[in-house]
Amino acid sequence: MPSATNSANRGRSRGIKRESLNSLPSDNDVTSETNLVSSRGSATDHSLGSATDTPGMAPPLSYRHGRSDAPTPSERAEDTEPLFREVRVVPRMQLPISTTQEEGSFFQESFKDIAKRLKAFNDALGELQQLGVSHDVQLPELVLVGDQSAGKSSLMSGLAQLDLPRSEGTCTRCPLHIRVSMNPEWSCRVWLRKQYTYAPPPDNNIVESDVTDADPFFPWKKRPATDVVEFKSMHDNTEIEEVLRWAQIAILNDNKNPALYVPGSGSVASSTPISHEADRTLAKFSPNIVALEIKGPDLPNLSFYDMPGIFQNPADARDDYLVSVVTNLSKAYIQHPSAIIMCSMPMNSDAENSSTFGLTRKLGASDRTIGVLTKADLLAPGGNFEQWLSIMKGEAHKTGLGYFITSRPQGKSLGELSKWEEAMFVDHGVEAWPNEFHQFSNRCGVEKLKLFLSEKLADAFASSLPNIKRMVASRLNKVNKNLAALPELPDNIELEVEGSLMQFSESCRQGIDELIKFGGALPEAFRDCLLHIKPKFILKDRSDTPLVEISDDDSDAQPPPPAASTPKRRQGAVQITPSSKRPRLENSNGFPNGHAPRVKKAKLLPPFTEYSSLGSGFRTLAQVKAEIRGKMQAGTPDVIPPDVYQGMAVESIKVWEQPTQKFLSATMGQLHEKLGEKLNSSLDRLRKRLIYRETGDHLTRFLKEQLQQTMDQAFLIFKHETQQLITFQKETLTMYRELEEKELGWFRHQMRFQARFPEAARRLGNWANMGEEQRQQEMKEQEKEKFKLGPDNFADEVKVVSYVRGYYRLAALRFVDRMAQLTLCGMLPEIRKRLDFELRTRLGLQGGNARAAYQRLMEEDTATAEKREALKAEREKFVRALETIQALEGNPGLDDGMFETSSTSLSFLARDGDVAMEMEDTQTTSELVSGEA
Repeated sequence: MPSATNSANRGRSRGIKRESLNSLPSDNDVTSETNLVSSRGSATDHSLGSATDTPGMAPPLSYRHGRSDAPTPSERAEDTEPLFREVRVVPRMQLPISTTQEEGSFFQESFKDIAKRLKAFNDALGELQQLGVSHDVQLPELVLVGDQSAGKSSLMSGLAQLDLPRSEGTCTRCPLHIRVSMNPEWSCRVWLRKQYTYAPPPDNNIVESDVTDADPFFPWKKRPATDVVEFKSMHDNTEIEEVLRWAQIAILNDNKNPALYVPGSGSVASSTPISHEADRTLAKFSPNIVALEIKGPDLPNLSFYDMPGIFQNPADARDDYLVSVVTNLSKAYIQHPSAIIMCSMPMNSDAENSSTFGLTRKLGASDRTIGVLTKADLLAPGGNFEQWLSIMKGEAHKTGLGYFITSRPQGKSLGELSKWEEAMFVDHGVEAWPNEFHQFSNRCGVEKLKLFLSEKLADAFASSLPNIKRMVASRLNKVNKNLAALPELPDNIELEVEGSLMQFSESCRQGIDELIKFGGALPEAFRDCLLHIKPKFILKDRSDTPLVEISDDDSDAQPPPPAASTPKRRQGAVQITPSSKRPRLENSNGFPNGHAPRVKKAKLLPPFTEYSSLGSGFRTLAQVKAEIRGKMQAGTPDVIPPDVYQGMAVESIKVWEQPTQKFLSATMGQLHEKLGEKLNSSLDRLRKRLIYRETGDHLTRFLKEQLQQTMDQAFLIFKHETQQLITFQKETLTMYRELEEKELGWFRHQMRFQARFPEAARRLGNWANMGEEQRQQEMKEQEKEKFKLGPDNFADEVKVVSYVRGYYRLAALRFVDRMAQLTLCGMLPEIRKRLDFELRTRLGLQGGNARAAYQRLMEEDTATAEKREALKAEREKFVRALETIQALEGNPGLDDGMFETSSTSLSFLARDGDVAMEMEDTQTTSELVSGEA
C-alpha cells in the first residue's frame, strides 16, 4: 500500500491541492461520485460492496461521475476526523507550456477508455448470459424486482432508454433479459430462452398445493438443456413494442412453434389481433426468458433482468397458484449469490406494504440490494414523507447499496422524461418536490442510477473474470473428457452401415420369396376354418324329439332338451312300447336313445382354434318357416321370396370378420418373425449400435402400416360379400346346393323316422363318412321308409337351408382365394419391393444429411447418442464463452490491470473547465490526510 507521504508527493508533483474540511464541496457542487469495491476477492464480495459498520448509518461512499452514493450532510457532521474527500487539478495553477492541452487530451482519452471498458465488460457479460453459462458458472447480474404497480415497467424503460411496452399484461408475464449497449447504428435482436416445458395435468386443473419447493414453477418442468430460439431481428425502433409483445405470447404458448407469432411473417401474428392472442395463451406466466440485445447511439452499457411484478390477489380464484409461482420466480433470481437486486417501491404508497422488499430481506439479500423509490411525482403534497427521508438517510429499510429516487410520469416520451427529471431533481423546478429531498439530488434520476448500475456490474464482472474464466475452462475440460469416454465409432462408418443394410435387405427379399412360395399352410387353415363355421341348422321340430343339431361333422353341440309337451299320436297308428321295456336304440347319428352325448368339438388348426363354435345354432326349421311366411307376398303361397335366401346367406357370412383379421395378422406375424431373424443374422455384430434398434423399430412400423393397408382392402372385399348374395357360377352353386340337399335330406329323414319309430333299429353310419355305394343303399332304404312317414311339413325349409349352405360354401372358397391373393400376391410382394427404400429413408440415409445419419446410427444406443449430442452442445457453449472472455482480455482498450484483483481504481471526469481526479484505495483516512498537496 502506498504511504500517505508518497500520496502527498504524487499530489504535489501534479499540482493537486488538498482543501480543508471547510472548503469541501457542497452536494450541489459535486460533479460525480463512485462506489468502489475495496477488496477484489470473490465475485460476490466485489459486486456487492460493503455494508456500513456503524448501525443506522449508510456505508461510506465517495464522489464519482454519474453516481451519487455520498453520505448525507447529517452523516458528514458526525465525522470527527479530517476526511480526504477529493483531489482536484486547479486551473489557476501554473503549468508547463502546453500542459493544459496535453492534460485535456489525456482526460478526454480517459473518458473514452472508461466508456470502452464499461461497454466491453457489459457486452461480454451479456454474451455469457445469453449463452446460458450462468447455469454452470456464477455471473454477476442485475435483477429488477418489485410489486405490481410499483413503477417497475417505467423504470425498466428508463434504464433501457427505450419506449418499451408499459401497458398491463404486456411485459410482466415472463422474465425479460435486456442488454443495451452503445453502437453507431440502432438494432435489436430478440431471442426466446426456453429452460422449462409446460406440462399441465390432463384436466388442466391446477391448485395452490401443486406449487411446492421441489416444483416451484408448476406446471412448468425443467428441460434437460436450454433451447435458445432467435425470434426476430429489427432495425426500426418503432417495431420493438409489437415484437416484444408477440415474443411474450410465443413464450407463453409453449406447445406451438414460435415462428407462428413473429410479426410480419408468422401466420398467427399476421391474421389475429394481438389483444385476442394475449387473452388466450396456453399459460398465464412463464419462467422462460425473452432476451433482447439492443444497440444504438447514446444507449447505456447495461444488462439486467426484469422480473414479473409480485401480486397477492388474482382476479380469478382459479389463478391463486400463480401468486406462489411468480413469487418463487423472483425468489430464484434474488437468491443468486452474485445478483445485484434492484427493488422498486412507489412513493405514493407505504414502504411497509412492499412484499418484494420483505422478500429480499427474508432471503438475506439486503446487503446487495439497491432500493429504487419510484413515482416521486406522486408523493402526496404536504403529506408525511418522513419515512422516505428516513429511508434515504439509511435509518429505515436499510440496504447495502443505498437508495435512488426516480420520477417517470405516464404519457411522456423518453426525451420529456429526461427533461422532467432534470427539472425536478437538478434544477429543483418542480414545486411539488419537497426541499427536504434536495440533499439527495446526487441519487435522484434514472441517468445517475444507470451509470451507478453499469459501473457496479462492470466492476463485479472485472473482479470475478479470472474465476469465471477458470470455471469455464474447467467445465470445458470436463465436457471434453466425457466426450472422449464415449465409445469410439468404426473407422469407415458409411461402409459399415451400407454393408449391413445391403445384407439385411437381400436376406429379407429371400425370406419373403420363401413365404410366397411355400406359405400355403395358413390360407388352407383359413379355408378349413370358414368351411367349418358354416351355418348349422336344427333339423328337428318340437314334434321330432329329441331335438338334435345336424351338421356335416357329427354333432357340434349338445342338442336341446325334449319339448315339455309332445303332441300325442293317434291311438292304433303305432303301438307304443313303454320306455322301461323299449330297447336301447341308437339315434340318427348313432347315439343311444336319440340323445347325443357331449362330444369333443372338431379342432381347427391354429390360429383359428377359438372360432370352432361359430355358426352353431344358426336357425331351427320352425324359425326358417316363420321367416318364409313373414316375407311371403300375399297370394303367392308356393313361392319362397328371394329375400329369405338373401337375408340368411348374408347373415351367415358376417362371422368371417374375426377369422379374417386373424388370418391377416398371422400372415404378417409370420413375415415379421422371419424378417426379425434376418435382422439378427445380418446386424448381429451391431446389436449394441443405434442402427440395430432403429432398423428394428422402423421395420415394425413399416410392417404395421402395410398390414393396416391390407386390412383396409380386406374389409372392402368383406363388405362386398356381406352386401348381397351374388354369384355367376351357376353350375358350382347348383353342385354345392345338391350336395347339401342330399346330406341334409338324409339327416332330416333320420330324425323323423326315429321320432316316429323309436323301437326300430337304426342303421349305423354318418353321411359325411359314407362311401358312394353305402350312400346309394341308404337312399334306397329311405325311399321305402318314406311311405310310413308321409310328406315332410318342412320340405321347403330344408331346400332353403340347402341353398343357403351351398351358397356359403361357394362364397367361402371365393373369399379365401381373394384373401390369399391379397397377401401372397399383394402385401408380401409390395413389402419386398419397398422395404429397402423405406428403411433407408426412415433412417435418414436418402437426403443430403446422410453423413450425420451414418454417424448417429453407429452410436452405441439412444441414451449414448443423446448424451453425445448434449455434450457437443455444452462444448460449443463453453468454447464460445471462452472465446468471449479471451476477446475481452485481448481488447486493446483494456489494460492487464483491469483483470487483476487490484485494490485501486481510478475514475476521471471533466466539468466546467475544471479537471478533478479522485483516488480510492485501502489507505486509511488519516494516512490520506497526512499527505501535502
